Amino acid sequence: MTQGTWRKWMLSATVATLATLPVLAQETKYEVVIQGVEDHPNLSRLLHEVSSLVELKAEPPPSPIGLGRRADADLERFRAALRSEGFYDAIVNAEIDVDVVPAKVLILVEEGARYKVSAVHLSGPNGAALPDGAPAPEALGLAIGSPARAPDVVDAEGRILPRLAERGYAYARLLDRKLVVDHATQGMDVTYLVDPGPKVAFGAITFNGLDEVSERAARRRLPWREGMQYHPATMEEGRQALADLGVFSSVRLRLADQPTEDDKAPVLVDLAEREMNYVGFGADYGTEDGFGANAYWGDRNLMGNAEKLRVDASVAGISRRGETNASEFDYRLAGTYQQPDFLSRNQSLNLSAEALSERPDAYRRQALVLTGAVERKLAKGLKASLGVTAEQSHIEESTQTTKNTLVGVPFAITWDKSNDLLNPTQGFRLAGAVTPYLAAFGDSNSFTIARVEGRTYFDFKDDGWYVGALRGVYGAVIGGGLLDVPADKRFFAGGGGSIRGYGYQEVGPRDSNGEPLGGVSLLELSAEMRVKVTENIAVVPFVDAGNVYTTEYPKLGQGLRYAAGIGGRYHTVIGPIRLDVAVPLNKRDGDKAFQFYISIGQAF
Repeated sequence: MTQGTWRKWMLSATVATLATLPVLAQETKYEVVIQGVEDHPNLSRLLHEVSSLVELKAEPPPSPIGLGRRADADLERFRAALRSEGFYDAIVNAEIDVDVVPAKVLILVEEGARYKVSAVHLSGPNGAALPDGAPAPEALGLAIGSPARAPDVVDAEGRILPRLAERGYAYARLLDRKLVVDHATQGMDVTYLVDPGPKVAFGAITFNGLDEVSERAARRRLPWREGMQYHPATMEEGRQALADLGVFSSVRLRLADQPTEDDKAPVLVDLAEREMNYVGFGADYGTEDGFGANAYWGDRNLMGNAEKLRVDASVAGISRRGETNASEFDYRLAGTYQQPDFLSRNQSLNLSAEALSERPDAYRRQALVLTGAVERKLAKGLKASLGVTAEQSHIEESTQTTKNTLVGVPFAITWDKSNDLLNPTQGFRLAGAVTPYLAAFGDSNSFTIARVEGRTYFDFKDDGWYVGALRGVYGAVIGGGLLDVPADKRFFAGGGGSIRGYGYQEVGPRDSNGEPLGGVSLLELSAEMRVKVTENIAVVPFVDAGNVYTTEYPKLGQGLRYAAGIGGRYHTVIGPIRLDVAVPLNKRDGDKAFQFYISIGQAF
């Protein structure tokens, strides 16, 4: 008796036996047990998912005969599921006991040997070899010797056309798929028939949806020219470059349905423009810093080529130290202009003008600052800038008053490999800046400021619910003593974006009146654990440490200031709203017992 005949006889005997039983007047409630796959959780889960016995358990059949029919239908489902996982010799039987209440349905599974992928073939029409060769089975996720799983065969099929597109065959088509299962060798041969079509180059570009933005501004963002070999990654780079302009709400790039006679692929670019003018405002509060507010207006497309203009106005220090006199608040008015693709693609011109009057504890400053810089994208996430800045300032301290005319040459480089701008959970960010200042006129000396900062993020469960974050900052002023450097160019620490738990700028040396002096070197360290308690709410315990020093290099023997606290985050579409409470762990006379901060965005 063959194996197939034996399976059919077993099931027929079971149904025949059930047919001789009296038909019950009430429903036949039952339990289902699947034996033989306890050591294979994924296989067990699959059999439970395909089983109508399991799915319809809450709707029992009206008689034992109905239960037998339900089990009969399940046996073929189980065999098909086992074959899909590579178990082509599996044996499945059902035993039904209706003498107990509820009835018991026992499914017995012998999965047998798991078949392997023995060969993978890709060929063109009529069996012709593919031009440029076929993708390797490993590249399709169907390695020789891997389990002969139907889902893997289907997934591999979905990878064929993208792999061919990467070789320039953008119009390739899948014609057929053939599987041959050899029971003698327990192997499966897979054959895919493909029409590769022509190897194409980029063709003419057509833009749809442009109204206020010029076609020239959009066209120069694309990283290819007509005649270059097609590659889908180049298309995606162009899509992202157009999105980065900030003037489109949606960007879609697609190829025409058919290539041209000279084997070029026309590109259709579908764009939807954003509202070009925008306004906004914000607010923050710190127990030491007081209230602050800001407002801004901007134009994303000033002259039709995605040039950006933004004007910001802010006031801060309201109620700082109980101050209510408006003349003692901090004020800032600034304008920034950005021209994308300045002289070259991926290079922008940034201009800014800033007038400010600020009164922190350490000094009083009035200044006018003009800056121009060229920023260039060097690689994905990596960019650098070089510019020139001119500044005229009047600064009052408890020990001196200076007038300064400075010309600086700022150079900066940033490397951002984090996964999100506003709420990173993985990756890192590195930033470095060096600015030599020439004191052409005024009371200060020439000097150079250098600063490096690193941040890294760890998502411990890869779901954003348990995220560790670390931050380190080092800075130094080279070529100037403490009082030779204007107060606003010295390093200060303390406050919501620095060492929380201490007042704004209040970490470091003080003068004879107890006011912060600042320093010419800086060290800051921070660690956070961001733990979500709901989808939108997180609790954040943190520790900060650091200090500023009057020497060119930090003297760690002078110790660090430590602070610890706990915060809350409410995640919104515009970023997390942050609330932090921190206490100094080794406070000095004059330091408050705690500090309280509210703002938008993570601390770092």
